Amino acid sequence: MMTICTFNARTLASEASIEDLMVQARKIRYDVIGLTETRRHRPLNATFDTGEELFLGTCDSRGVGGVGVLVNTNLAMNIDSFEQLTTRIGRLRLRRCGSMPALTVFVAYAPTSSYDEDEIEAFYMDLEKFYREDHTFYKVIVGDFNAKIGPRRTPEELHIGTHGLQWNEQGERLSEFIMTTRTIHGNSQFQKPTSLRWTWESPGGEYHNEIDHIIVNRRYCLTDVGVVPKFYTGSDHRLLRARFFFSRKGEKAAKYKKRSPKPTINWDLFTTLAGFWEDTVVDNIDEEYERLIQHLRDSAKKAEGLRTTKRRLSHETLELIRQRGAARAAGNYQLTSELARRCREAIKEDLKERRAAVLAEAAEAGRSIRNTRRDFANRKTKMTALRRPDGTITSSRRVMEKVIYDFYSDLFDSHVHLPPCHLREDEYVIPSVLPSEVRHAIKSVKNRTAPGPDRIRPEHLKNLPTALVNTLARLFTRYLSECKVPSQWKTSRTVLLYKKGDPQDIGNYRPICLLSVVYKLFTRVILNRIERTLDEGQPCEQAGFRKGFSTIDHIHTVTRLIEVSREYKMPLCLTFIDLKKAFDTVETEAVLEALGNQGVPTQYIRIFRELYSNFTTRISPFYDDITIDVRRGVRQGDTVSPKLFTATLEDVMRRLEWDNMGVRVDGRLLHHLRFADDIVLITPSISQAERMLADFDDACGKIGLQLNLTKTMFMRNGWVPDAPFSLNGTTISECSSYVYLGREVNMMNDLAPELGRRKRAAWGAYKSIEDVVKKTKNIRLRAHLFNTTVLPALTYASETWALRKQDENAVSVIERSIERVMLGMTRLTQVRAGIRSSTLRQQSKIRDAAVYAKSSKIRWAGHVMRLNDHRWTRAVSDWTPRNVKRTTGRPPTRWSDFFTKSFKERYDALRVSRTDRTHWTTLARERDKWKDWWRPLGLPDDQRESR
Repeated sequence: MMTICTFNARTLASEASIEDLMVQARKIRYDVIGLTETRRHRPLNATFDTGEELFLGTCDSRGVGGVGVLVNTNLAMNIDSFEQLTTRIGRLRLRRCGSMPALTVFVAYAPTSSYDEDEIEAFYMDLEKFYREDHTFYKVIVGDFNAKIGPRRTPEELHIGTHGLQWNEQGERLSEFIMTTRTIHGNSQFQKPTSLRWTWESPGGEYHNEIDHIIVNRRYCLTDVGVVPKFYTGSDHRLLRARFFFSRKGEKAAKYKKRSPKPTINWDLFTTLAGFWEDTVVDNIDEEYERLIQHLRDSAKKAEGLRTTKRRLSHETLELIRQRGAARAAGNYQLTSELARRCREAIKEDLKERRAAVLAEAAEAGRSIRNTRRDFANRKTKMTALRRPDGTITSSRRVMEKVIYDFYSDLFDSHVHLPPCHLREDEYVIPSVLPSEVRHAIKSVKNRTAPGPDRIRPEHLKNLPTALVNTLARLFTRYLSECKVPSQWKTSRTVLLYKKGDPQDIGNYRPICLLSVVYKLFTRVILNRIERTLDEGQPCEQAGFRKGFSTIDHIHTVTRLIEVSREYKMPLCLTFIDLKKAFDTVETEAVLEALGNQGVPTQYIRIFRELYSNFTTRISPFYDDITIDVRRGVRQGDTVSPKLFTATLEDVMRRLEWDNMGVRVDGRLLHHLRFADDIVLITPSISQAERMLADFDDACGKIGLQLNLTKTMFMRNGWVPDAPFSLNGTTISECSSYVYLGREVNMMNDLAPELGRRKRAAWGAYKSIEDVVKKTKNIRLRAHLFNTTVLPALTYASETWALRKQDENAVSVIERSIERVMLGMTRLTQVRAGIRSSTLRQQSKIRDAAVYAKSSKIRWAGHVMRLNDHRWTRAVSDWTPRNVKRTTGRPPTRWSDFFTKSFKERYDALRVSRTDRTHWTTLARERDKWKDWWRPLGLPDDQRESR
């Protein structure tokens, strides 16, 4: 038995209308509900926590139309695709599964009689075309046709039943369509009282019409059609439901089970139960490991408790919904209309209040607002369509799975044949893994990360008793000594995270490997042992994934290069390289060889070879698993992967003969910078950049890496002659600005475009905390959220700003505009009330953004001047080109002018003679004196704050 419904919702553009729909839908029995008049301007494909899937299409430019479907949990796994064919027609395809046959459901919303005849005719022509193009055996058409079909009038109208209300002109056109397509009108096949037949009522309830219809191509499968009066969301339509019996021989359909709320675990009880563990040595590694994991699962199961989930809607709102249904049943249309309006407002307000309350509670408890917001959302979005290699778009889930399989099978397959690298024999004996090492590694594991195939979470490890920690230390020691790992570690789950760009391009998704948490604990133990060796093998050009380095290092270096080259009129060409799926395409043998070249003990290299051999991953974009063999790449999601990649990239760079390339800085040649796979080439000419890019491309090709030439760009200043720049016949694009490591840079060193980006980032950050800010009355909490969320977004990389007066003013203007919104005030009301901005600052208690940016710069300058590891950050900070004479005239504002001016003003005020003055670069090398210098000026010397 299957139930298919149709319902004109009048609008599903807001969260409140969707919530109301779901509340009513969970009260009735249904499998599919066709929805019309969504009136949305953005499509939505969401999976709710309880398993239902909702597809909502968009309306036209006039705000009219839009169709969608709601599929219940037990049928969600049968979905093949949903397509919005036009703004008035949608198509849901359900695939065959067990005794459930393949089925196509069309959802239609016809124009009303007020539209032109041409538009009505175009709608029916489109519907007929789509119907005939579909070759599914069972087809159902549901929707609001704005047409009235009465009982059969002549013996020839066999497609019409003997029951109905009345006919109109639109009904004649619908009847013609039914006759042409040889389908059956479902409504008129069953005798119903008039009160259970009409689907639309006029305002006030004076008129009733049957204008929503269900049409089917097989009469024998239809068993009943009728309205469901108790389903009411405030629309002037009633839900129409049809019952079908689709017969197909075969096994029963594999039903997707109803999802229950996630349980909560009593971790103290878990620790106690897990402590009843008897450590026994088992010859078979797989059995020994599975015994441990099963014990953890059993202990967690026994420690589970029911999670108390608070209602999203208040009792008052639920009572309003009940009264709305009662008033409608009693025929009190005026009261029904009023209650419907109050319900819409109450649901909207409840969702807003509940979200704000949950986020405020998390903020006050010091929990992540982002994670709390994600938990509050009771649905997740899914991809709705993908582009095939031939450029065509498919929304069929079966075809999309094929596209995903083909793409990642090719991505993870080895394309470069590398012979197995020779592992040198060394006398290094790997020491046993100590329980203290395991404890230390557990502390570094992040909470709330997704589990691997074994479903063990980080919280399980952090609550392990001592006995199990000792067992893990013994197992890890065995794995290292025998160079064998459990077969359970040879598989993983991969989730696809959308990055940016076209969502229909599978290349715009990042594959994140969800590995066993115990596996990641094991690689963390190894990383802690070899990290120092790998870091010592990295040059100062590499700042990615290294302690003591950050993106600010390279942003500072690039902006200072631009600044000096502009002042001294030196040629400078920057080439920004983009690698295609770098982490996923590097060859495994190249990684192992790089580890050996950097002095990693051979036994660790052997264990990495064992971990990466015969590895498979499972991708589940919908409900079926796609199994893919992984023959190359480092796993995104593993703690050791970034270090493995940077080691491999360093091994490549060592082979390049660039000793005479680049720009000379204090006697050394700077030719490139790296932050993991973000690489910029630094040259004085285009020809040199072209040669270096060709060398790098050739070296990368030998280990499986490829350059993305559409995203690889170069930027030059006015002293670099124009010349062709190409690689393998492809022209490299020139750009006037480039977003490098999160900061927009240009050859004029103009900060205005970057401040525009900071403004958008600051408002985006504020939107993420807006609900909490408006809900909480705790001034300190509100200021803390602003200082830790908005301020870093507004002043990102301010350490590298030249920070002119106009830049300070621009930052202050942005901050004050957000501050006024926080306090519920506009610029106009502030002016009319005569309130000064300083008074608002006393009320908000937030930090001054300009002062924050200055203190960040001061702190950074002191840090740079105290560096003694020969990194380029220090070299370019006080660099003056030799043998180059600066032209006369005032130069553009330098990064160091802020310090030079501040020191001069301070010394002049104190009347210190020039011979007794200390240069700021000298004073900055002594931390305490540097802090003492700025303290009288009221600038905070520490970015941290107490709540």
